[in-house]
Amino acid sequence: MLSLIQNEWIKWWSMKKSKIVFGLYIVVALAVLAIGKYNDLFARDSYFSDTTLILSGLLGIITIVFTAELIGNELRYDTMKHLLMSPYTRMSIYFAKLSFAIIVTLLQFFFIVVLVFALSFAFSGQFGDHIMRDTLMQLVGPVFTIIMTLFFSLLFRSVGMIIGFTVLAQFFTSIVGGILIGFKPEIAKWIVFMHLDWSMYFDDQATFIADRMGTNLTFSAIFVFAHMIVLLGGSLLIFQKKSYI
Repeated sequence: MLSLIQNEWIKWWSMKKSKIVFGLYIVVALAVLAIGKYNDLFARDSYFSDTTLILSGLLGIITIVFTAELIGNELRYDTMKHLLMSPYTRMSIYFAKLSFAIIVTLLQFFFIVVLVFALSFAFSGQFGDHIMRDTLMQLVGPVFTIIMTLFFSLLFRSVGMIIGFTVLAQFFTSIVGGILIGFKPEIAKWIVFMHLDWSMYFDDQATFIADRMGTNLTFSAIFVFAHMIVLLGGSLLIFQKKSYI
């Protein structure tokens, strides 16, 4: 499986857009820094939090597109059948793509954190340890997005449809959950997208969401992992049964 992951890395890094993505993160971070310095908007911790939030949103979109292409492009360019004729099992192929998607997303995430942390020295003020903790707590969201996108990748042949269904499922459901928080928090509790940012259990400004739903970190972790297992099981079942010849 390591050779499959290495092959995915070679394909990804050979594309121009893989370098453009990192350049985009740098441009956005510098733009926020320039705006903040010119308008005296930030202290060091607020620059880090706000810029990381912006870039994490951008990462979420890039993750959906990139993950959709992992299998979608194999079908688009008719290379899936050649991959399936290799000595590797379908399970190995699937987990190689899943592992690689997570590795690349983590690489981008930590690049963002290191970049913004370094640029935050342009501002004065203290940098609390809780800020880094809350940032790391947001990692579960991108991982869940990868698993969900791969599931849709096995249902649809079109990359556009894969991206569309993933975005629709994630953002529309999150909006509905946000509305339900105000009116029916007992229903919002059962929407998985309301549990993907675990920093809400540590951030004083966000704990009202958990309080409204009546949940804790243990509940959110079990609920999210249960959905991941269902999506993984569904993906493996589809990939094992579906014919690509």
